Amino acid sequence: MDQRTRHLMKRTLTTPLVAIMCTLLSGCFSEQAALTPPTLHLKTFEVKQQITLGNREFNGVSVPADITPLAFVNAGEMTHLSVKSGDTVVKGQVLATLDDTRINQQLKQAKVALDLANKQRARAQQLKAKKMISRAEFDAINGKQQLADIQYQSLQRRLSQTRLLAPFDATIATVEKEVAENVTSAEPILTLYRHDRVQVDINVTEEMLLSLRPKLGTQVQIQFESLQQPVNGRLLLWSAEPTANHGNYLMRFEVNQTPTKVLPGTAAQVVMITNKASQTLAYLIPANTLVAGNNPSEFSVWLYKNQQLTQQDVTVNSITKDGAVISKGLQQGDLLITNQLSKLTHHRPFTIVGKVSQ
Repeated sequence: MDQRTRHLMKRTLTTPLVAIMCTLLSGCFSEQAALTPPTLHLKTFEVKQQITLGNREFNGVSVPADITPLAFVNAGEMTHLSVKSGDTVVKGQVLATLDDTRINQQLKQAKVALDLANKQRARAQQLKAKKMISRAEFDAINGKQQLADIQYQSLQRRLSQTRLLAPFDATIATVEKEVAENVTSAEPILTLYRHDRVQVDINVTEEMLLSLRPKLGTQVQIQFESLQQPVNGRLLLWSAEPTANHGNYLMRFEVNQTPTKVLPGTAAQVVMITNKASQTLAYLIPANTLVAGNNPSEFSVWLYKNQQLTQQDVTVNSITKDGAVISKGLQQGDLLITNQLSKLTHHRPFTIVGKVSQ
């Protein structure tokens, strides 16, 4: 068998084999099996433990009391600044001054003019008594004296306005300007706040605010993180509209004095004492069953009922070390899903594999 014959036989055998393999491979790729997500294995928690909501506890934070910006009435160059952030000042203390060179010069000139006007009026009064000058002449001299007095008092007032005084005993919060800077009228130089009292802010939902039925002056107990014992406080105000930052309602409490200084930003727990008539019932559930909403106060849970899953909005009264206290949205006997919560919105197949306890 020559070389040409062997080549033809090899080609004849190879061609059908390649065709068969291509057919098999094309069959594998064209008949791709449909993918199905794995079944979720879920556990439930039965709502049983009912508790009475007596005293209400809220987490809050201390804020500066009567925080006040201070500014000069007139524009000028600041020549003196005696305080910095964190300093304690007393009422009437000079905090900053403007350049008063020009006003002092004007004041000296006005004093000379006033002294002269006083002497001229005194002389005119003597002459008037002796009927040596007319009433019109006396009125002209008297008018000049009054005008000189007004100008002098005005300059004295302007001189006093070159000094920035503390309006009450306070702590300096911020200092906005430096010595030698030119400041404009009403431009904030510094801010200060009262240190003889402390205020605490909490945020509550609209439903919670209505259930509390707040009254100005309501007594509360406040436990500051920096103090060992709670102190008494009172309700100072609450907002009529939700705040822009949190979407909840603001409640502010005030403490007149504390054993030691409490700095702004200190964590605090506010305890509101409620009477028996206003006590309500709630349910205690595991905190991991909660799904957070778009707003900080919005929560929901997944209910298992009639072999289906539904998402239910709930009102969270508080979250403690024992779990979440739910005041609205649940009934005794409800079954809550406790795991795989982030995957439940995809409508995946599921099976219930057991229950969990509190």
